[in-house]
Amino acid sequence: MPYFALTSIPRYAATACAVLWISACTTTGNNQAPSNISKPPTPVVSNQAPASQEQTLYTIDSAQTQLHLLIYKAGTLARLGHNHVISSRTVRGSVWLGDTVSNSGFDIQVPVNELIVDDDATRLAEGDDFPLNLQQAAKDGTKVNMLREDLLDGEHFPLITLQAARIEGTWKAATVQAYMRIKNHTRTISVPVQLQRQGSTLTIQGEFQIKQTDFGITPLSVAMGALQVQNTVTIKFQLVAKRS
Repeated sequence: MPYFALTSIPRYAATACAVLWISACTTTGNNQAPSNISKPPTPVVSNQAPASQEQTLYTIDSAQTQLHLLIYKAGTLARLGHNHVISSRTVRGSVWLGDTVSNSGFDIQVPVNELIVDDDATRLAEGDDFPLNLQQAAKDGTKVNMLREDLLDGEHFPLITLQAARIEGTWKAATVQAYMRIKNHTRTISVPVQLQRQGSTLTIQGEFQIKQTDFGITPLSVAMGALQVQNTVTIKFQLVAKRS
């Protein structure tokens, strides 16, 4: 996943950091799916759009939906890099609600090639850990590197997908179990969500964390670990969907 743009690099670190930038700052592990992961088991909640009149279908409004991936620096030389906010304005898919949360579900796609790197508005929204006015060249370079074949590989895996497996709890306090797929790696995630219905609009908020290594991505580490990307990525979202 994402990478550092480096500033004020001391002489002793210049060579390592130059190599780091040119080589995209991150490498992945084996591109093959782990032997214990093939296809996700059959979901308890159907990930197909509902056919029953007992379920209400909502379509995600990409323009109003917010998705932020927060990537943090680490190591004794962390001051030479910066944290990243990767965002999307093109989340798409469907959510359907039944008479109970357990009879509800979703099917969501995030286009990889349309991810946005370090937009000032999203960095401002995430606070002091994400100062503004990064150089555009650094943003563009990070985007190109992020889509490389050995990273997210946007050419061959253009979507990150999330599909409902099970939803438990109540409308006010639901916990979603979902299958998340990045490239050819699928993992089950658990996310507490807040749901609000107002007229024909449905809003779902939540936050969860993933580890890059769980999806076959090895976080950046150079200078014997003095400069690193943290393995854990925080994902924050506010999905807005309209009744179809």
